[in-house]
Amino acid sequence: MRKSILFGLSLWIGIAVTAITPAAAVAQEGDLRFEKTVSWQTGKLIEINALVGPVKIGKLEFTNEGKGGGSIASRFKPGGGASDTQTVLRASFDGQSPKEDEWVVEFTLEFLDSKGKLIDRATGKESWEGEAKTARIDHPILEYVVPMIDKVRIRLEARLD
Repeated sequence: MRKSILFGLSLWIGIAVTAITPAAAVAQEGDLRFEKTVSWQTGKLIEINALVGPVKIGKLEFTNEGKGGGSIASRFKPGGGASDTQTVLRASFDGQSPKEDEWVVEFTLEFLDSKGKLIDRATGKESWEGEAKTARIDHPILEYVVPMIDKVRIRLEARLD
């Protein structure tokens, strides 16, 4: 009787450990969503230390690229020239993924005023496939609202492509 109870208990523990192991492996990779609010500042690296899926996004830098976003080609495209009232904000994310599978990260940036109200929203996406690179999001915005930006809410969402 005692042997059968011990056998049953060890069998149950073995099943429980097997069931937990895949969940632990997923938890090491990170959630598929990440959100953080940071202070608005240009020209400085901001630590965000996000892990979405296997993709690690370590640092972020905001820059104001000025009119036209620094791209000469955009000035010659029909409808591509920025008006005198616009500027281009760039967010550069340093990211890396050790996995050979292609993971796509979708970025959403919400520019907020000092009261937390939404001024504007920018979106973009980038894929990583066993590499380290910088993802850039260029967003045209009215120049007069840039001084009103106080914080930026960052949302990241990863998916296997």
